[in-house]
Amino acid sequence: MGLLLPTVGALDVGARIREALAPLVDRLRAAEVERAALAARLAAAERDRDRWRRRAEALKAENDRLKAELEEARRAAKRQAAPFGRRRRKKDPKRPGRPEGHAGAFRPVPDQVDEHIFVPLDACPVCRSPVSDLRSLAPQYVDDITPPPNPQHRVLCYHNQSGYCPRCHRRVESRHPDQCSSARGAAGVQLGPHLIALATDLHYRVGVTFAKLSGVIALIFGIVVCAATWARAARRVARRLRPTHLSLVAAVRTALVVHVDETGWYITWAGMTKPWLHVFAVPELLITLFAIRLSRGRDVALEILGDQYAGTIGIDGWAAYIKLPCRKGQCNGHFLRRCLELLEVQKRGAARFPHAVQRLLLAGFQAKALLPALPPADQAAVVEQFQGQMRGLLGGRIAEPANLRFAQHLRRHEDEIFTYLEVPGLGPTNNEAEREIRPGVVTRKMSAGNRTPDGAHDHEIIASVSRTAERNGLLLPKLLPGLLCSTDPHAILPVLADRPMPPPVAPLPGWARDNDKAKEKLHGTRRRRRVRRAGRSLGGPHPTEARAPPA
Repeated sequence: MGLLLPTVGALDVGARIREALAPLVDRLRAAEVERAALAARLAAAERDRDRWRRRAEALKAENDRLKAELEEARRAAKRQAAPFGRRRRKKDPKRPGRPEGHAGAFRPVPDQVDEHIFVPLDACPVCRSPVSDLRSLAPQYVDDITPPPNPQHRVLCYHNQSGYCPRCHRRVESRHPDQCSSARGAAGVQLGPHLIALATDLHYRVGVTFAKLSGVIALIFGIVVCAATWARAARRVARRLRPTHLSLVAAVRTALVVHVDETGWYITWAGMTKPWLHVFAVPELLITLFAIRLSRGRDVALEILGDQYAGTIGIDGWAAYIKLPCRKGQCNGHFLRRCLELLEVQKRGAARFPHAVQRLLLAGFQAKALLPALPPADQAAVVEQFQGQMRGLLGGRIAEPANLRFAQHLRRHEDEIFTYLEVPGLGPTNNEAEREIRPGVVTRKMSAGNRTPDGAHDHEIIASVSRTAERNGLLLPKLLPGLLCSTDPHAILPVLADRPMPPPVAPLPGWARDNDKAKEKLHGTRRRRRVRRAGRSLGGPHPTEARAPPA
C-alpha cells in the first residue's frame, strides 16, 4: 500500500489555520503572563492583608489595654483606699505591738499634783446599806484637761475607800463622778475623760492620725502619750458608744428616706479581701451611719436597714441594690454625668439620644421644685408624663453602641428614675450620701484606713456617733466625758438634738462574721480563747466599778 502525501491545497489550508491561530496563541501567552502577574499581586495583597490584620489586632489589644488602664487610673483617683500602699503585701505580716515576754511599761507617777480629791465611802453604792471594814485604797492619778472652750492641763489625785457590804456580801469601792475607772497599781496613772474625748474628736472628726495626735497633745498641754495609747483608748470609747450606735441603727430603720453609698477602704490585716466603707445618711433625722465590711453586696444594706424596711433608699445604680425589697430611687446626677461623657464623643445624629435624656432629666429637676404647689391629681399626672417620655426615648431605634449600652442601663432602672417626684423627702441625686461619705474618704487618704479589723469596727462606731452629733450641732468633747464616767454599761448619748434616742437593736452580726473571716484567712485558725486564771470570776464587772485598764 503506498504512502499518501498531502497535496499543495491541503498545505495552504494548514498554513492559513496556523496563521489565523497565531494571534490567539500570542493573546493566550499574554494572558498567562498577566495571570502570573495577577497571582503574584494577589499573594502580595494577601500577605499585606494578613500583616494589616495582625497589626489591627495588636492595635485593638493595645487599645483595650490602654482603656482598661485609663479606667483603672480614673477609679484609682476617686476610690483608691491606700494611694501610697504597696501593691504586693506580705501574706503573714508582723503582729502589731511589742513581742511576747517584753518588760512591762506604765505611766510614771506625775511629779506635781494640782488637786487632791478625797472620796469617802459613806454607804454601799448599790444598795445604800452601811459598810464596815473601811480601808484606804492606793491613790489614783489622772492626767486630764479642763473642759472646753479653754482647756488647761491639770493633774488630779483621787483617794478612794473600800468597805464590806453585808447585804451585797462583797467589798465595794467609792467612786467620784469624774472618775472613769477604778483601776490602780500599775494602771494607777490614767488619762482623764476630757482629754480622751478631745483626742477622740480630733482623730475621728478632724482626721488627725494617732501619731500626729500625740505631737499635738504634747505641744499644747505638755502631756506625753504614745500612739498606741490612743488606739487602746479608742477601743474603750467604742465599747461605751456601742449602745448609742445600735440606737442610731434603730432610728435609721424607721426613717422614710435613707441615702446609701459606698467607697473602698483598707485594712492591713484583712488579707487579700477588699474592705468597703458603706454610709447610710438620713436627711430628715440628720443621722449618718458608717459600716466597714468585707463585702460590697446588698447584705450590708439588709444588715443595717433590716429586711422589713418600708421606706425609700437613694442609690447610685450599683447592681447589688437591685434586689433589695424596699423602694429605690436612682441618682439622676450619675445619669447626667454619663450624658455629658457621651456628648463629648458623640457627633451629629448619635448625639440626639444623650441630648434628649439630658433635657428630660433637667426638666425633672425643675418639676421637683414646682410639685408641692400642685394638687395630688396634677402631681400624679406630671409623674406619669415624665415616665411616659422616658419610655418613648428608650423605645426608639438606637444604633450607636455607646448609646445602646446607656439605654439598656436606663431600662434596668426605668421605674426608679423619677421616684424622687413621688417621694417628698427624696432628692433627685444621691449627693446626701456622697457628702456624708466625704469625711471617711479624707480619713482614708490621711491614714490609709485601719490596721486591724477591730480598729475598723471601732472606727465605724465612733465615726457614726461623731458625725451624727456634729450634724445635730453637738460635739463629742462635751458629750463623751459624762458617758466615760458613767457606771451604766448601757448608757446612750443623746446625739439627736430634737428627739429622744430609740431603744437599741440587737448587735449587728456582719462585723463579727467578717472579723472571724479576716482572721481565719490571715492566721489559718481563729484566735485562741484566753484561759481563765484560777479564782477569777467569769461574771462581768460590778455596776459601780470599771474593770477596763486605763489609758
